[in-house]
Amino acid sequence: MHTAKLTKLIEDIDHTDASKRRAAAENLVEGDERAVYPLIKALRDENFGVQDAAMHSLMEIKRESTAYMLLPLLREDAFLRNTALAIIKEIGKVAVPLLTILLKDKDGHVRKFALDLIYEIQYCNYPEKIVKLLMEDPNANVRAAAAKTLGILQHKEAVPQLINALRDEEWVCFSALEALTELNDERAVDSITSLLNNPSETIRYAAIETLGKISSPQSRKPMIEHLSKADLLEKKATIKSLIQTGTVPSVAGISDDLINMLNDGEWEEKIIAIKGLVLLKEKRAIYHMIDTAGSFDVSVPDNDEKVYIIKQAVQSFGCNDLLIDTLSNQSLRYRGKAIAIDIMGDLRCKEAIPILIKLLNDQYRDVKRSIIKSLAKMDDDKAKETLLNSINDPDSHIRKTAVTSLGKMGEMSAFEPLKNLLHKEKYNDVIDAFIKALLTINSTLFLSRINEFNENIQDIAARYASERGPAGG
Repeated sequence: MHTAKLTKLIEDIDHTDASKRRAAAENLVEGDERAVYPLIKALRDENFGVQDAAMHSLMEIKRESTAYMLLPLLREDAFLRNTALAIIKEIGKVAVPLLTILLKDKDGHVRKFALDLIYEIQYCNYPEKIVKLLMEDPNANVRAAAAKTLGILQHKEAVPQLINALRDEEWVCFSALEALTELNDERAVDSITSLLNNPSETIRYAAIETLGKISSPQSRKPMIEHLSKADLLEKKATIKSLIQTGTVPSVAGISDDLINMLNDGEWEEKIIAIKGLVLLKEKRAIYHMIDTAGSFDVSVPDNDEKVYIIKQAVQSFGCNDLLIDTLSNQSLRYRGKAIAIDIMGDLRCKEAIPILIKLLNDQYRDVKRSIIKSLAKMDDDKAKETLLNSINDPDSHIRKTAVTSLGKMGEMSAFEPLKNLLHKEKYNDVIDAFIKALLTINSTLFLSRINEFNENIQDIAARYASERGPAGG
């Protein structure tokens, strides 16, 4: 920025007109170190718009000098302190070297603020100084912040000190457990299991959760022993943690409890319930798994992975009557029904063919398309006959799915019906599917008879044939 413009903006940031002060604060984002102090002063402006503009400009001037000049605000009132913390966090790694001096500050609050910033930035090139705070700082809040920060930094060298911190005050112990969860180091398991006898319910519960997340086989026996003396809440937590280690304890009604967890829990609990039900080989859970998968909004990208996880779990039970019976369950929403059909196709579940064919009269297009795709995976004459009939379906989407499926199968008996229907097809995307299928089934035969078709089809076929390379069949 030109010096004259910078000077003018610095003057305007003290203007009597709030709109001019705000505009100056916004435009100083393009300034250098000379803009930092005026912007910091503007954080105290009586106008919220000016304050906000100054904060966002300082966030964009990601310089070490910016962070350095903000550090004194950590001793100010809550608003200025929190604003400074937000800006320094946004500045990021370049600010971390400046924080080391704050770790020696006489004020415990300032030491904790420095640790909180390192935790948020998730970077530090002097973790040994944080280990020292964990071991020696007289302030329990600082020790707790140090423990938590060592976990997020993945500083495994601190595991012995974190284990010692489990004997510290409750809040420090809790933070040490959080850190050991992040580090996932089995060296801590014995010390964590000893906390199952801690008089604090909060510590016991946190220890149980940590053992589940570390998932070490050596924690199974102590947790199973703990079940007999745990109350209802701890018992549920212990069962969840045991399942995470690959063990399902012999507890009356556990299958029903896990099915309830699958139906009512958050996603993390659903995953644990699914794992436990698979370990128990509890086929009654099949319907509930499929119904859960069908409840996810397919427009949310992350839900694809969730559906995949559930489908893999259901497939582990193999083709069975309870899986097939889901298709007759009127309470199963159509999305769940489509997922069940996909699973049957992946399992090559021939026992399901009669009901799949019957369901082709289903009113939902997605269900019908899923049926066609699944039937195409089964080496069965009745399934092939159904696919051939489906290329005449009045719904172009259904026709396209059937044509594409027959093409992928390389089903030679479909060649003539496909060729004949291609003359009548009106929709370009379905015409493309017909041509691709015929080229896949027998490209030599199809191209030898290409003159039977109109010029549009000939052009499309020539293009696809050239993309496929030398003719075959």
